[in-house]
Amino acid sequence: MEQIITWVVMLLFAGLSGWFANKKGYNFWPWFLGGSLISIIVMLFLPDQKDMAEDKKEMLLNRGNTIGWCLFVASFVWGFAQGLMGK
Repeated sequence: MEQIITWVVMLLFAGLSGWFANKKGYNFWPWFLGGSLISIIVMLFLPDQKDMAEDKKEMLLNRGNTIGWCLFVASFVWGFAQGLMGK
């Protein structure tokens, strides 16, 4: 039962992170896959697409999506390492 609650909480954080990213104009998937409390906090500091200057919009959106992918890779590596250390 405890493992189910853990998975539900993880999916909740991932869903919130992806939804919040999509709402701000970023790609849903990197933020969903890297979704955690840290990604939600990072998303709070990223600018909204509506507030970006037109000449810098593409660069800032790419940077935000790159941060999302980096969080995904970091969380994957962290989870993999936890699985190795647990055995």
